[in-house]
Amino acid sequence: MTVAARVGAIILLNALLAAVVQLTAASPKLTDRQEYEWVGHHPLEPGCGWTVYCYRVLVPVLLEQIPVDSEVRWRGYQWAANTAAGSLVAVTTAGLVTGWPAPFLATAMVQSSFGFAFTALDPYSADPMVFVFAAGLAWLWFANRPGAALAAGLVGLFAKETVVLVSGAAGLAALLDRRRPGWRWWVVQAGIAATALLAFHWVMDTYFGWGITRNAAARFSEGSWLALWWRGNPGVVRKAFRLFAPFGFAWLFAIAGYRTAPRDLRQLALGAVLPFLALNYVQNPERALANTFFVVVPLATLALSRVPPAVALGAVMTNGALTARIGTGTEWLPAASFLFGPALVMAAWVFWHWRSSPTAISTA
Repeated sequence: MTVAARVGAIILLNALLAAVVQLTAASPKLTDRQEYEWVGHHPLEPGCGWTVYCYRVLVPVLLEQIPVDSEVRWRGYQWAANTAAGSLVAVTTAGLVTGWPAPFLATAMVQSSFGFAFTALDPYSADPMVFVFAAGLAWLWFANRPGAALAAGLVGLFAKETVVLVSGAAGLAALLDRRRPGWRWWVVQAGIAATALLAFHWVMDTYFGWGITRNAAARFSEGSWLALWWRGNPGVVRKAFRLFAPFGFAWLFAIAGYRTAPRDLRQLALGAVLPFLALNYVQNPERALANTFFVVVPLATLALSRVPPAVALGAVMTNGALTARIGTGTEWLPAASFLFGPALVMAAWVFWHWRSSPTAISTA
């Protein structure tokens, strides 16, 4: 199969899986659609009272330029963005893990992950665009193109602040690996992106009357959004399950894959730890952690590449059904309590094979 054909197959599979997840998702009960659409109609308008949504102008402004029904715009955007992000992750993974199953396993994992599935339930947000920027920045990290990463970060910060955290993860990764050619430029791009975000907020707050003080996440001394999440999920088991939900057993696959990962993937994973732990303070942890797909999925694929393809596929399918069920709330799948058992069995089978199989070959 030629490179073009392989990439085309990856894009097609991502498009199909993203469509299936969207079509089977339940209907959302509470969304931020009103906030985003107001911003789309009144971009950069003085006195914006929608707190954090005022700063996330990129997606609603772009969608307003598409002359179709609003619902079609949002649904089409979510599908296209998830397709693009998943394809980037799969192509990136193909460059890190040998063997034809790798990009297809990565595709299935990322499209069925909680974060991607949740946007199928609630497409009225900037999150799908954040996924595109995060996947793109990760690809640029492996291609060692800090200049392009800076450009992506400067544009992405107008989608959502999370993009700057991905830029920061790359900057921290470069500090951890100062043997990397041009590592200083990765630190510089992270610093510029963070400065630009702070400057944007300062200008709009000072001269346009914006502010985030009415948002619960701004109550830093009271525990921000983490405190609300903690009170809203009573019991240790429930809290643990919410933290498990973003990737399910793929968390364990990723930890196993770290041992044999190429150096640049290990450093990027380490660089992402601090920024995305911090994000848990101002966002629901399951949604905050879901943004780490750009390192979790390639690492998990490395572990799965060490077992027979049929076993790896079975693990990805059962685990994906579990995380997609949690994210979409779909009635097309059994309850998560029923899906947990098969996913656990397949995960155990993966690790049984993994312990007795040769180390996966990666392009370090």
